[in-house]
Amino acid sequence: MNKISYIKISQQEANTKIWNALLLKYQSIKGKNKLVGYLWLPFACAGFGLIAVFGWFAYLTVFFQDVRFTPHYLRTAIKHDKMTTEQANAFLHSQMKKYKESLSHGHFSLKSRSSIEATFELLYKEYPLQELPNAETQKIISNIQGVKNSVSENLVELKQIVSEGNSEIKTISQYTKKKDKEEEAEKIRKSKLKEDLAKQKVSDYNREKGRMLNSFEADLSAEQLDILTECCNKAAIFTRKIEKWELEDILLCIQKEPLQLDVNKHIAFLFNELKEHNLICHTWMSVAERYRCFISKKGSPITSKDLSSALSNASTIKKEVEDEIKNSISRIISI
Repeated sequence: MNKISYIKISQQEANTKIWNALLLKYQSIKGKNKLVGYLWLPFACAGFGLIAVFGWFAYLTVFFQDVRFTPHYLRTAIKHDKMTTEQANAFLHSQMKKYKESLSHGHFSLKSRSSIEATFELLYKEYPLQELPNAETQKIISNIQGVKNSVSENLVELKQIVSEGNSEIKTISQYTKKKDKEEEAEKIRKSKLKEDLAKQKVSDYNREKGRMLNSFEADLSAEQLDILTECCNKAAIFTRKIEKWELEDILLCIQKEPLQLDVNKHIAFLFNELKEHNLICHTWMSVAERYRCFISKKGSPITSKDLSSALSNASTIKKEVEDEIKNSISRIISI
């Protein structure tokens, strides 16, 4: 939707709301006194005309504003095109991609980014997709159903034996209880599997959609953190050697003070490698800036623009540093 269409639709919506409000007021006044109501109506119409004209000029200011990522613009585009939930999600994905492209060029302030990311979070909740089980989940459910059918068939067979007066009633009872326990165990396993899948999807959504994260969403075990700490010290990422707990606090964004970088492009290359292997969130630059995780050698806070610039120059880092980082990442993902 272009700006002219957006302004036209917005103006029509505003005029409709104003006119409906005036009609309600007219009905109220007329109900109390018809003469006053008839006298009030021409003045109301004239006032409406003036408001419409001033409103049109007010909306012309939109030409000089970037409204692409505002809630009203996005909702108006979805409603005007009568999008389905799937189409609305596809539209939001495309707008999110455009926002991230603009963000990488530093077009938005920190306050604007917070507002825009909150807008996308709100709209994704308004137009939620009904998730369908993937192929792997369907296969697991099918296997569980097969087990349940097998158990049901065995129970029917056992009940038939009991009804015919089989002498081994005690053995049959034990067998039935055993099968019931197996069925219950399968239900519990299925429930746990669904919970794990739901948690994984939430984590993937956080990393991919760039919501307002309060950490780097690190997916690292204690052993992997040991390797990452060793890498930071060997590659001289920071101006001093660090401890494992310091790096863990940084990843959780609960550090008492930022870590001082030795070379900006070293940390940019390392964290980009972690992001490429889904070990931290995709919006790690914004998280690092928001929670003041790093400072430069001169003591100034490192911004996402600094990290983006450093990453673009990462191809010039020393080969031994690059090899150390890549080897460490390989060791981490092999665990």
